[in-house]
Amino acid sequence: MISPPDDRVVPLPFVAEARAYSASRLRFDVQAGLTVAIFAVPQAMAFAVLAGLPPVHGLYSAIVMSIVAALWGSSPFINTGPTNSAALLMASALAPFLQQGNLPALVFQFTLLVGLIRIAMGLLRLGWLVRFVPESAFVGFMTGANLLIALGQLHHLLGVDAARQSTFIARTWDVLSRSGEANLLALAIGLGTFAFMQLLDRFSRRFPVALGAIVLATVAAQASGAYAGAATVRTVRDIAPVPTGLPHLQFFLSDFSLMGDLLPGALAVATIGLIEAVFIGQALALKHRQSLNFNQEFFGQGLSQIAGALFQGFPGSGSFSRSALIEHTGGQTRFANVFFGIFTAVSLLFFARWLEIIPVAALAGLLLFIGVKLFDLRAMRRVWDTDRSDAAVMSVTFLVTVFVRIEYGFFAGVVLAMAFFLNRARDLQLYELVPKIGARNSRDFDEHSYSLGSHHERSDIVALSLHGDLFFGLASDLRQQLGEIARLQQPKFLIIRTRRAHSIDYSCWNAIFEFAKSFQAQGGTLFLSGVRPDLACIITQAGMQDVLPPQQLIPYTEVPWQAFHATVARVAQLLPQDATLSEEWLQYIHPAHARFDTT
Repeated sequence: MISPPDDRVVPLPFVAEARAYSASRLRFDVQAGLTVAIFAVPQAMAFAVLAGLPPVHGLYSAIVMSIVAALWGSSPFINTGPTNSAALLMASALAPFLQQGNLPALVFQFTLLVGLIRIAMGLLRLGWLVRFVPESAFVGFMTGANLLIALGQLHHLLGVDAARQSTFIARTWDVLSRSGEANLLALAIGLGTFAFMQLLDRFSRRFPVALGAIVLATVAAQASGAYAGAATVRTVRDIAPVPTGLPHLQFFLSDFSLMGDLLPGALAVATIGLIEAVFIGQALALKHRQSLNFNQEFFGQGLSQIAGALFQGFPGSGSFSRSALIEHTGGQTRFANVFFGIFTAVSLLFFARWLEIIPVAALAGLLLFIGVKLFDLRAMRRVWDTDRSDAAVMSVTFLVTVFVRIEYGFFAGVVLAMAFFLNRARDLQLYELVPKIGARNSRDFDEHSYSLGSHHERSDIVALSLHGDLFFGLASDLRQQLGEIARLQQPKFLIIRTRRAHSIDYSCWNAIFEFAKSFQAQGGTLFLSGVRPDLACIITQAGMQDVLPPQQLIPYTEVPWQAFHATVARVAQLLPQDATLSEEWLQYIHPAHARFDTT
């Protein structure tokens, strides 16, 4: 993914689109917003339960975040609000601090921190960082998160109290050990919701299956209460009442002593949420031949989190399912998600009493379905079959996410992927260029990979080619290999072709400069071939003209090999009559003096 050329963050990106808005677009946007709101209301409440909050806070987040992110983001389709991964990450990050302060203040501070991180990344134009996120780590994280979501709802599904152990395995085992105390009605409602979703999921783009499942579960729970002595199940009201009306502004003074402790979790939520949003936005943008400004999207996502924090929300991000549904149901512009927020607010204004009687077990069944559905074994198999290092990254990410801490899982995968990359990049791509016997054209050189300790014939001309990005990790190898060439082959003229060296950092330049001084002191002459203007400027600024004067720097040309042949021609003019040359170089420079005829 490549960020478009214009990656600036603008303060009011929606103004131009609003001026060009039409009635036809309005109709499609209203239709898409209403449809997705019907689907999303039970989902948003379920994600609040997953986060350990009263269900109404999921609706608050969906209302505020969807509107703000749509207006200040970049994509017309990304629906921002509660997500499974953000809810789970927040619950895990805040768990150690619940005894130190009240939950609303902690959620406010955490959500605000997430928003500030995202805004800072947008304003600093860090959208390009998304390109360095390995998809194998993302697959491992999402797989682990979805497993945690599915099994993390067992206590609601069984109708028993939540476990208080600190590890996932211990919590799961504790809940399963109390399965004999299960509320059979709650279990039936939860599994019934799950089965309903599984059976009718293929119709989910045409019919609000989730809403239908929740309605049926609620009717079943209410009907069971009509019979004397019938078991009862916990409802949303038992967690917290759903107030009628819109969220109000709420501000908590931050406890700055917790900032450092909350930062790792907030950074994980901020980063993973941005990756989710960008992946969704890029996929839909490519489908519609549009561009996505990563930095503007970062800014919009950050601003939505800050607004969510101020209006009793909790961290969210772009939702895969809701964004795809916005696009599928005809959403035309960013205002489709604005209408989504408005219609979600309507549910609070007119249907709060109905929302209160939803069984918690039904929301658990919905989360169980979401966790199982998103557990993508095919994606894991593709990663496993593609590359062993990617398979290792995915596996480590999954294991750390599930068995250590969810907020550490993703970063563990990224760090491991970087380690694999550096391990591959540490191999210096240095090739010896040897003339082909009898060939006299622009491609008459073979490239032989140079390695320490390999045998090379003595020759007064040695030509080398540097490939790739030369960074500090290769400087030591570069020193060693150039030193060995000077010691074993004892050339009088060494040519280094730089055309295919994409970049050379300070450490590698320093290695070249040190070798040039040593080589000159031994009576040798170093030529650099195909030198781009930026490289020539570096040599001048470093004051290395005494060991690499202009006549030893052959400029880059657009014609491949032209600069190299010009370098060889210049060296040939300087060769003494008694020069020692390998058979290949002798045949190339002085064909008449070749020691044998290969034609």
